[in-house]
Amino acid sequence: MSTSTLIFIYLGVALAGSFLPFLSVFFAHFHNLVNLMVSACLEGGKIHLYRDGSGQTTGSQTSPFKKALIAYAGYSAASMATMGLFYLVTRGYYEYVIYLYLGLAVLALLLWIRNSFGVIWGISVVVVLSAPIYFRYNNVVSPVNVNFETVLIHFSIFLASVLFVQSIIGAIQVCRQSFMKRSNPKRKAALVQTKLIPAAVLGLILFGQTVLAGYFFALNFISLPFSLDMDLTNQLLDVKNQIWSTVSGKF
Repeated sequence: MSTSTLIFIYLGVALAGSFLPFLSVFFAHFHNLVNLMVSACLEGGKIHLYRDGSGQTTGSQTSPFKKALIAYAGYSAASMATMGLFYLVTRGYYEYVIYLYLGLAVLALLLWIRNSFGVIWGISVVVVLSAPIYFRYNNVVSPVNVNFETVLIHFSIFLASVLFVQSIIGAIQVCRQSFMKRSNPKRKAALVQTKLIPAAVLGLILFGQTVLAGYFFALNFISLPFSLDMDLTNQLLDVKNQIWSTVSGKF
């Protein structure tokens, strides 16, 4: 089975799992961890991961505008990390995908994650990702013949797929919150709290950026049965530049 086929399959599995009660929270924090680690590095504070699938950094008092910029950097870094993982997958460096995220999880546990639920989630991720690596290098007697090299391949593709799906879902949620009234308790993303730039503009920019990331992903990492118009990228970038120039002109 080709890598492209496996990517399609695991994208579907990751998307389906994102709507199941327990898995939706477990999957959401894979994206939250990358996003919030960037925020923790830029503004300080600790990371809290919650049972509803949300997360935040605490302990730092910064302006809403600065928080919005930091949140935007976090979402952008998560999208770039996803593209990086898929690059490793398509080049056959499957074990590096596991090593990189495992290293991030361990580092976050040691330095940033401080609430009990977040620690439990982090430990469970470390155990799950460590298992195929351990069995790969240690001869374990098993009643079933298991090829742990193949298991490692499937783990890495699935992990990259979860991050990709969650980055899209996160962008959609932020974009939806940007059109809510400020009094709405569901509007809690840091990116849409600033008043200096209209929240709808920031939400649309993030969503457009995610669309571009998805287009780049489809163009470079999977084989599609149709060709994509190369001018689409330039058109979307022109729209993004026009939005930014309009905002800059007002402020």
